[in-house]
Amino acid sequence: MIIDERIIKDLTELYNDGAIPGDIQDALHLDGLVRAEDGQRSFATRALPSYYIGNRKAKTVMVMLNPGQSVQQANDELMDELNKRSMKNAKDIENYHNWCINYGHKDKERQDNFDLKQAFFFHKWRGTGIALPSDLNPDIDSKTKLDAKEIILTQKLQLELLPYASRSISNFNPKKIHLLVPFVETLFEEIFSCERKYVIFCSRKYHDIFNAYNAIHPNAIKFDKKYIKMGKIGDSKISASCSLITINFKNKSLKAIIANTFPHQGLPNAYRLMEMYGNYCYKQYKKHLKEARH
Repeated sequence: MIIDERIIKDLTELYNDGAIPGDIQDALHLDGLVRAEDGQRSFATRALPSYYIGNRKAKTVMVMLNPGQSVQQANDELMDELNKRSMKNAKDIENYHNWCINYGHKDKERQDNFDLKQAFFFHKWRGTGIALPSDLNPDIDSKTKLDAKEIILTQKLQLELLPYASRSISNFNPKKIHLLVPFVETLFEEIFSCERKYVIFCSRKYHDIFNAYNAIHPNAIKFDKKYIKMGKIGDSKISASCSLITINFKNKSLKAIIANTFPHQGLPNAYRLMEMYGNYCYKQYKKHLKEARH
């Protein structure tokens, strides 16, 4: 299924013929994939799904795991979310997409460390299609940081592997990890829908996910240089790594990178470290692309 089909399906089930909220069946089906809090399911089933943010034709794509939010909180906030997004009801597809595309503009006054971390990650990259402020640095004024946050959210495409909220994804149940394969295919449908220059998967867990995908679709994903390690970033000692991969999908191929350390808890607000880590990933990525041309 492509993203648009999944969104229509999920919102139709959530709308439940007006008896809001209904349960999103694919979110129910994923129960047990990750450990849940007591008395809850693994993922929110009665909350708006979050498939993407930003420009769907962007040259640069970042792929996260899923929205990090308490299942109960996400389920309880459905009506508030509909109102915030100007959606008439849970079946309002047009305003759902309008929110996803323009989220960076609508949220431009709110400081958010996670989004800023993305801006600093890409600061040294070239040819991304993301016009970040040239004077961006950790000590810059708050307005420039907010400008960078708006730019990073609107000029790239951010995808979620799983659009359903959960507090965290620690480990996948090995007996259920195969349930991720259809969602990986949906990601690939979107990524390969137009020409991309950079595709970044933001978690080391994508190693396990892609191995599960290869078990069903042999050799679809090749780990070219797996788990490149470095002892420090700049003068800061921290374990950091990235992995370079080739994705083959429907007779097309592209080079991508897994930024294993991107969600590292040691880099929550450390913008300078994130910029150095992003620059490290960029150099490895460019080297990978250069070697592929020869």
